[in-house]
Amino acid sequence: MATPSKSRGAGSSASALNQRLVEATLQLLREEIPTDLTVRRIAAAAGTTTMALYTGFGSRDGLLDVVYAQGFEQLYEQMAPSAQLTDPAEALVALLDAYRAFALANPGLYGLLFERVLPGFDPSPEVRTAALDTTFGLLATQTGLLLGTQALNPPSRKLAHTLWALTHGLVTLELSHASRSPLAHAALAETNERNVLATALRATLAGWNRRTD
Repeated sequence: MATPSKSRGAGSSASALNQRLVEATLQLLREEIPTDLTVRRIAAAAGTTTMALYTGFGSRDGLLDVVYAQGFEQLYEQMAPSAQLTDPAEALVALLDAYRAFALANPGLYGLLFERVLPGFDPSPEVRTAALDTTFGLLATQTGLLLGTQALNPPSRKLAHTLWALTHGLVTLELSHASRSPLAHAALAETNERNVLATALRATLAGWNRRTD
């Protein structure tokens, strides 16, 4: 009876260590937009050894796959409350405003999710598909309601992707200028990026052709 107990204890210890490595990686991404995250750096941040990382995840990319998936879970949690709005157009604006807020608060993690900030890392196809569906599904559901179609129909997916691409482009511009000196041009300096995004989204929704192409 003692052997299984020790086995369970060892399993719990390994699971806790793995989660510590994940949390350490997430913390590093919160602190900066890294150009690289080495195995040694991650292990040091977690207060463990590189061998522990290899034992738990097989490789740095194995760990980053888990971090990538958890990042999308965090993004989903921030966006999901907006899906409760009864007006699908307003729900879409609120969903993508939450997406923007997440990006600004977590530029390093956002870079891992949507940009290639770590050269050589691409999430596995299975992890990437599952992760993207968690948040894209929120948008496609609302565009389906707006267009009177199913969320997986081509028109609703096309509109959802268009709105995401518009948001992603504006957010990327905002992030790229976030650390620079304030703009001297009065009109640009007074720009409220949140209002710009909302205006762009509402204009796109108002002008969208509801017929399928």
